[in-house]
Amino acid sequence: MYKHRYFQLDTESKRVFDENNKELRLTGNAFRVLAFLCKKKNANITEIGENLDWAKDYDENHMRQYRYKINTIIGQDIIEYKNGIYSLIGEVIGRNTDLLQADTIKSEKSIMSKVKNIKFTIIPTIAAIIFLLLSFFDWPYVYYSFLRIIVTGVAIYYAYYLYIAIKKLSFWFWGLIIIALLFNPIFPIYLRDKAIWGVIDVIVAVFFIGLMIKYKKL
Repeated sequence: MYKHRYFQLDTESKRVFDENNKELRLTGNAFRVLAFLCKKKNANITEIGENLDWAKDYDENHMRQYRYKINTIIGQDIIEYKNGIYSLIGEVIGRNTDLLQADTIKSEKSIMSKVKNIKFTIIPTIAAIIFLLLSFFDWPYVYYSFLRIIVTGVAIYYAYYLYIAIKKLSFWFWGLIIIALLFNPIFPIYLRDKAIWGVIDVIVAVFFIGLMIKYKKL
């Protein structure tokens, strides 16, 4: 049970009451968002989204709707948004229980504790893009072998980031898996026409640019 100045949230029965003990019709993801913020106090859209449904992409429009619904039903502006962070306004008193997806959160805690400090960085992406675009010049064979290692390593790094830190098996994740397989240096794929590799290099470079733009704000 979490107690706030303007509401009470029962995590067991999944019910919300106002300050006069009148039940409020707050259900679904709106309830989950409020419950999560009662536990964490503040969080970004990624942290909130992975506690709703990690297989679905949640954006600012979704969170804006949940925030509006919560504030409207409770009748007070209790959730604020500032600098990419959603925060619960006011003190909350309650026990620290597992609120959402209790059957999976326990098994994920040990993993998340290891990756909680992982931050998205664009440096590997930029390095891979530069190497891909420079491949249009004539280089010794060793350069292209090194290119395979760089691109494969970058693809695996970001695939790991999306799967473990964000839990998003989206278009970007599967694109990275394909890139890692295509460029892998252990079982290399050979194409007779160098022009085909040139086209592939451009496509992969554009893919990395899109990845960088999409996730650099996290």
